[in-house]
Amino acid sequence: MSFKNKLFAKIPSKYISYKVKDKAKASEITKGYKAIRKNKLFDDDFYLKKYPKVAASGMDPLLHYIFFGFEEGKKPNDTFDGVFYKNHYSDVDINPLIHYALYGMNENRQIKVQNIDLSEFNIDDKKSILFVLHEKVGTVGGTGFLNMDIIDNLPDNYNAFILTSDGEDIELWNVNDNLEKIANYNVSFNTNFSVIDNEDNFISQDNFEMLFSNDELAVIYDEILSKLNISLLHINHLINHSFDLIDIIIKKSIPFLINLHDFYYLCPSIHLVDRNCQYCGFKCPDCGGIAHDSDISNDMILERWHKECFKLLKNSHVNIAPTQSVVDFYKKIYPDLDNFAVIEHGVEINKSSYNAKLTSKPIKILVPGHVSPHKGSLVIKQLKELDKNNNLELHLMGTTIPNLNKYGINHGKYKRSDFNKLVSEIEPSFSLILSTCPETYSYTLTESWMAGLPVIASDLGALKQRINSTGAGWLADYTNVNDIYNLIININQTEYENKLSKISKITFKDLNDACIEYIALYDKLTD
Repeated sequence: MSFKNKLFAKIPSKYISYKVKDKAKASEITKGYKAIRKNKLFDDDFYLKKYPKVAASGMDPLLHYIFFGFEEGKKPNDTFDGVFYKNHYSDVDINPLIHYALYGMNENRQIKVQNIDLSEFNIDDKKSILFVLHEKVGTVGGTGFLNMDIIDNLPDNYNAFILTSDGEDIELWNVNDNLEKIANYNVSFNTNFSVIDNEDNFISQDNFEMLFSNDELAVIYDEILSKLNISLLHINHLINHSFDLIDIIIKKSIPFLINLHDFYYLCPSIHLVDRNCQYCGFKCPDCGGIAHDSDISNDMILERWHKECFKLLKNSHVNIAPTQSVVDFYKKIYPDLDNFAVIEHGVEINKSSYNAKLTSKPIKILVPGHVSPHKGSLVIKQLKELDKNNNLELHLMGTTIPNLNKYGINHGKYKRSDFNKLVSEIEPSFSLILSTCPETYSYTLTESWMAGLPVIASDLGALKQRINSTGAGWLADYTNVNDIYNLIININQTEYENKLSKISKITFKDLNDACIEYIALYDKLTD
């Protein structure tokens, strides 16, 4: 958080007017802020205890919730469900807690789902499909986008449900004519052991078994599958879900397929990075991220993990990867599996009319997406620190860790539909994607190419495969920042124009074509 933001945050109305240029909207938010405080609808102690990084920032927690927290899936207190409220009432076009404070409270509106008999949502003449996610609805990334794209294209003979778990709540949604939350289970079950998301979050002897089994979750899964008469499961992720789900669907003979969005089924640390946030290369003794417990070793964890995940992947009808590079990684660990398929992520073809140019003094560079340590934030920092003469002008577009702001211009989050427009306004020469772990696909690579930008990317995973197959960019060793800097500085006009010509020849997979492939699988498995 910048000094200016900290200063303004002490005076809510000043901060709001600083963040929101539309005076009418700023006035409504200010009134909402005051109404929330007056009616004690926001629990500061709850919020700061639950989200310690907000406390460390020094920001007014209510302002944080209004401008950032809701979009991140955070809760204002232990009773108000903002995601439910916003989706349940179609007229809510502002922060849901502000809407409730100004209007909804006087109208006695519902603030959380009222669990009812799930059988009421079962439609006899439709096939019920359950999408399993770890992203909270309303805060989804690439995984959620894929699911919503497929659901939007489902034929009328399907009834779609989404089951999510964020480690705090199990949520069940029905997607019919609209998106409606139909059940919420307060089950705390956090199995996100990413080595880079939280240094204190690691597997121990005490929590190891919960990766696989939870009696409370098993009961919930059984009820959902039975009462909704689920015909098929599309499993996108089992983070914050237990493997009980797999045992139950196998026992019930319900077919399922799996999307390999990352490397969770290879290692519960997910990202395949070591303690320095660099690609681990499957050198587990250097990890230090899964186990810090003397009673349990990484070898013990992975032996059991691979046994359970092999059973999961073996029983899946098909394990779908967005690129061949993902299949190659999985085959290293599970050479006996042969039920993999590649379905590239489909996109709405929206090529830009922007004509990229090779700029100098400074060279304008776009850094898109969620730029965290495993997505290259440390490399970006080192690159800019090396740039003593300010030859590089970095434009951060997406979500970044706060301490990157001083190294470039932060344009904030963006909607997928606005990517081309923002690129045209920034006018960069390149897109820079320096992930320190293998990507499975990279939507930002696709977005960059559709915006007409050649890409400098890490020589890993899907980035390597896709750039090698198109020639529409340069591959770089992210561990050698000096080489990356020299690569950028020394690109000449002829080389640059060659990359632009390669971009014009790329064929992107159409969203409808991808959906047709998935629906064909669904039809085959449910006939």
